[in-house]
Amino acid sequence: MKKKLFLIATLLLPFFIGNSQTPQEVTMLYLLPFHLEETNVSYSSLRSSAEIHQVRPFEMMGFWLGAKMALQEYAETDKKVNVIIRDAVRDEEALHNILNDTLLMKNVNMMIGPVYGSLFPVASEYAKNHDITIINPFSTRYDFVENNPNLYKLVPPFMSRPQAIEEHFLSVPQAYNVILWGDSTTTIELQAYKYYFNKYHIKYKEAHTLTLPLEFRKDNLIIALFDRRERVIHAVHSLINQEEHYNKIIVVPETWLLLSELTEDFYNIPELYFFTNCFVDESRDAVKQFQADYTFFYEAPALLADYVYQGYDITRYFIDLYFAGFDTENLQFQPLSYQFQWQRIENGGLENIKIRLIRVKGLDLEEVR
Repeated sequence: MKKKLFLIATLLLPFFIGNSQTPQEVTMLYLLPFHLEETNVSYSSLRSSAEIHQVRPFEMMGFWLGAKMALQEYAETDKKVNVIIRDAVRDEEALHNILNDTLLMKNVNMMIGPVYGSLFPVASEYAKNHDITIINPFSTRYDFVENNPNLYKLVPPFMSRPQAIEEHFLSVPQAYNVILWGDSTTTIELQAYKYYFNKYHIKYKEAHTLTLPLEFRKDNLIIALFDRRERVIHAVHSLINQEEHYNKIIVVPETWLLLSELTEDFYNIPELYFFTNCFVDESRDAVKQFQADYTFFYEAPALLADYVYQGYDITRYFIDLYFAGFDTENLQFQPLSYQFQWQRIENGGLENIKIRLIRVKGLDLEEVR
């Protein structure tokens, strides 16, 4: 089974590793956690693509399939893309064995590394010492961006959220009674909101009860921060039952929308929003074409939850960025699921600060521009 998985990951595209490279040539190293060493998986019990992607060796397979869709688009161009893919597991020694293979790493220009957080500093240090661009797709850790000018961090910082709140809803000072509604436990997100609001003199209140106090005036901007399942469900019922008492904007965590217990009443709350790092507008012609192509090649739907779009976007964007001399002004490709706005960290790499604010309108999702 391990051999079959390895073949799926590596042989569906022709990959070339050359000894020398031209300006129209780039070599990409993918470090993906395929867990090829795991043998205790009951593959015969899998009955759907959703179940497949919950199995550890297949968790990132969608990312790779999306990446392959992007790589195919260079096949008929004058640009040559060499690809190396390796299974990056939790073993630091195994990662060192990959990076210390001088023949393998000789021409690598870019590393895409959705590796585990404990291993990423090893890959990042290697990339820094060898002047290789490294892309961190999913980590929220700020320290990864520090001290490495060749690093791109794709996940926006939590500080982007209160900034977006101010830009979209608080153009008129004190237009809303801003409420941070969640557990009394301090989280990074809560700290970001409080720091930003205090810094820019935005008044706010905190509420830690599952039922919002009725004494709050009607024009409320409620930022919900509960994350424990049972408390989220209770909070949602509170919002629905008190709907007539409040004229409010509600911003909830994206994870709330994954709960099967939520009813139509929740989705019909008039001003309901959430933040996300990736969003796919299915009305775009480019998205429709990608979905059709993906279904044709893999006989399965392209799903954001399976990292398909992320694999495609990251591969296309950074290959094009490389050939554009890392000048974003010369890029024509528009990612399907990401928006990038890069900010250079002092003495460090680049961090994407573009968060996406989505409005829920029944069963439809609409990005707030």
